[in-house]
Amino acid sequence: MAKNELSPDTATRDPYGAASVANALRTLLFLRGRESVRLTDVSDHLGIARSTAHRLLATLRTHGFVEQELGGKRYRLGPALLALARGMVDERALIRVARPHLEALRDATRETANLLVLDGPDAFFLDGLEGPRTLRVAPRTGDHLAAYGAAGGKALLAELPPEAVRMRYPQGLGRLTDHTLPDVDALLADLAVCRARGYALNFDESVTEVHAVGVPVRDSAGLCVAAITVSAPGTRLGHADVEGLLPPLRKAASGIAADLG
Repeated sequence: MAKNELSPDTATRDPYGAASVANALRTLLFLRGRESVRLTDVSDHLGIARSTAHRLLATLRTHGFVEQELGGKRYRLGPALLALARGMVDERALIRVARPHLEALRDATRETANLLVLDGPDAFFLDGLEGPRTLRVAPRTGDHLAAYGAAGGKALLAELPPEAVRMRYPQGLGRLTDHTLPDVDALLADLAVCRARGYALNFDESVTEVHAVGVPVRDSAGLCVAAITVSAPGTRLGHADVEGLLPPLRKAASGIAADLG
């Protein structure tokens, strides 16, 4: 039996699974200082069997604490850790760093710009700047909205493994408008498209005649820490207009990422 493996006798003496929790925490600390690791790296570091390490990583992945590289066998820290690490100070710092880039985004598009983060099943609007046009979408700073109904929320959900998305909506998706995605399977399909093209859309999905485009904001380690969106009346933002909004959106996202260091 590999060291640190639990024998039946040990399991009896450890009814609360403290050893498993300790191994999970040690895995996260091990990943913290590395871009990515292999299953065998975790197994060797913890001194446990590969099958046990695989179950451990699978559990952490289900909850979004680690993620597996697409098409690969390596693991890295996942986005769920950001929610644990994020506090009021960090949110204020994010707002402060993002504000000039939101201003530039608003000025470039002449539409409303928003900054969002994930908060459980919701998108939380950290900051927003109203566009200058007479007919415009109001910013929703301080509001929570079901993440599946917001472009920024979907850009954030697209960073999570499917299991973690499902766990956020155990009762399914509440209907916000007639255009809200009908169920979690439809959401996962939409998120796969978001990941492939690098942006998310909300066309009438939370408020009728309000459309938005959102992109993720990543830190220096490549983890998604927020999303930014451009929102506009549906009469002014259609599918043909999306491509024109992507350059200023991506410029703002990369600017925020650079300033976050």
